[in-house]
Amino acid sequence: MDPCDRFLRHLSVEKGASPRTVAAYGRDLAAFLADVREHAGWEDSAPDAWSRLADDRVLLRGHLARLRRAGRAPSTVDRKLAAVRAFFRFLVLDGRLTALPEAAGRTAGGGRRRPLPHQLSEETVDQLLALPDASTPRGRRDRALLEMIYGLGLRLSEVVGLDLSHLDVPDERVRVLGKGDKERLLPLLGATVAALRPWLEDLLEPRDLQDLLDGRLSGARAARPLFTGRRDRRISPRTVQALVARYAGELAGLRGVSPHVLRHSFATHLLDGGAGIRVVQELLGHEHLATTQIYTHLSRARLREEFLKAHPRARGGATGDR
Repeated sequence: MDPCDRFLRHLSVEKGASPRTVAAYGRDLAAFLADVREHAGWEDSAPDAWSRLADDRVLLRGHLARLRRAGRAPSTVDRKLAAVRAFFRFLVLDGRLTALPEAAGRTAGGGRRRPLPHQLSEETVDQLLALPDASTPRGRRDRALLEMIYGLGLRLSEVVGLDLSHLDVPDERVRVLGKGDKERLLPLLGATVAALRPWLEDLLEPRDLQDLLDGRLSGARAARPLFTGRRDRRISPRTVQALVARYAGELAGLRGVSPHVLRHSFATHLLDGGAGIRVVQELLGHEHLATTQIYTHLSRARLREEFLKAHPRARGGATGDR
C-alpha cells in the first residue's frame, strides 16, 4: 500500500481520527506532495524518495514559504504543517525514516500565542436563550437546541448527531459521540432538560414520549434524530449555525456568535463558577489537558478586567481612604 494511504488508514484505524480529520489531512498532504513535485522535481518513485523528502529542508521550507506568499493565514499554514509533521512521524513508525526532520518541528506562526476564544457573559447567554418563541414548535425546538449546546458545551457536530437513543432520561444523562467517535456521558439537568421536554412533546407521539421518559424506547423508534428540520430529517449544521447567528443578531450589537462561542462560554462560566479544570476537560471531551487550559487564561483575563473596573486602586494613584 502507498505510504500516504497507509498513513491515512493509520489515522483512522489506530488513532481513531474522525472521517473529517482524515480527509483534511489527506488534502493537506496531497497538496504538499504535489507542490514539491512541481517546484523541486521530487518523485515518490525514486529509491531515496522518502528520506530525501525528510532530509532536504528546502522542500518543506519552500512549501511553507509559497503558502505564505499566497496569502494564507499563519493558522492555516500551521494546520498544513501539522499534517506534514504527522505524516513524517508515521514514516518514522513505518521504518522509512530514522528521525523526525528538524524543519518539521517548527511552527509557521513564529511561536505566537494561540488567540483566546470569544465568549459571552452569563447575562448575555440568558438573554440569548430566552429569545426563541416558546409558543411555537420551531421556537421550542430552537430553545432546546440552544440549551443543549450551551448547557452541555456541545460541539456543532455533536448536537446535530444526537439521536433519541442517546437520551437516558431516567438516569438524567445523555451519551455524546465526540471526535474520533469517543463517547462521553453528560448530565441532563436543570434548564437543559426543562427546555428539552416541550420539544420532545412536539416531536413524539404520547406513547413514544412515555417510553422515552421511562427508558423503554428502543429499535427504530429510538434511532430517530433528536433535532429535526424540514421533512422531519436530521437538522443540518448550517441550519444550526444560521439560527444561532440569527438569534444573536436580535441582541443589540451582538455579531460573530456561533455554536462554538456558546461552547466556549460554557467552559468559561464553569471555571468562573469554581469547577476544576479536569472536570471541564472531561465535560468538553478534550483528549489533552493543554487544550482545556486555554480557558484558564481566558478566566484570568476576565478576572483582571473585573479587577480594573471595580478596585479603587487599580486605576492609578491613591484615591484616599474609603
